[in-house]
Amino acid sequence: MKFPIALTLLAFGLFAALPLPGSENAMRVLIRGEASTERAPHGGGNVYAPEVHRDGTVLLMWYGGQGTDGHDRIHLAESADGRTWTKMGVVLDRGTANHVNDPSVVRVGDIWWMFHTVAETAEQDEIAAATSSDGVVWEKRGVVLGRGGEQAWDSRKVGRPSVLHENGVFRMWYDGQPTPEAAAANPLAAGIKREGRAIGYAESRDGIHWQRRPGPVFREGSGAVHVARVEDHHVMLIESGGGVRWARSPDGDEWNARGLLLPLSNEDVDRFGHVTPFLFEDAGNTTVYLGAAGRKTWDGNTIARARVRLPD
Repeated sequence: MKFPIALTLLAFGLFAALPLPGSENAMRVLIRGEASTERAPHGGGNVYAPEVHRDGTVLLMWYGGQGTDGHDRIHLAESADGRTWTKMGVVLDRGTANHVNDPSVVRVGDIWWMFHTVAETAEQDEIAAATSSDGVVWEKRGVVLGRGGEQAWDSRKVGRPSVLHENGVFRMWYDGQPTPEAAAANPLAAGIKREGRAIGYAESRDGIHWQRRPGPVFREGSGAVHVARVEDHHVMLIESGGGVRWARSPDGDEWNARGLLLPLSNEDVDRFGHVTPFLFEDAGNTTVYLGAAGRKTWDGNTIARARVRLPD
């Protein structure tokens, strides 16, 4: 059952920002899963987890695609205007892993770093790194953040990293989930298991060796977040079935939930939610790129965008 937008805003808080009026600012589908590495086993396509950066006059988008064989790989597309995208194909294949997805890319000097989810078997997610001089050809650097200890809140899986490089430090926010055994022994893990997942935090000087916080920095069942610096504060976008939620922080550590940022469009393209959102500021415009869930099972996404204004 669909609720009117006004009721949706009340349900998620009073800080929502509707898409800006006009055809350029409404929800716009950019990429559909059409190649064999994007069509998913059901054949209808499944692309999501967009990560967008400007490189001179070109916009680069790394994104995940699920192939007809069921495995995820990371792809690249290019655009001059953010509206029309040219697919460049797979740039990080799964190798022997079950899945490779969820890219988070930062540029440090002349080197691109990509932190991403890798599941060697089943859905046992961990976080790996790769480096590149051009954003196209990547050297895998292996797993850099594994699952937490036996009784840790993130003992079952860690994934969907969002990384910034600030003041010489790599800063990572990531999804975590506990094992049933950890939940039975650890009250914190038990609470997060009930909620579904939470957001952890880790830091690194070299991108390879990471020190994680012992507990999560944000909960509320949140996952698949993107953290961006906006002026003098940090903004976190959060996926949900009701649209893109968001939170705000002065330092990236203490977070204040702000409710719904971008509601569903009431069209079929995102009828079942917004997944893996990404905030992009460029040339005075603030744009949310996301996976638009056209299937209830969240395995039939297209990549779409909408321009928004961030509330004060």
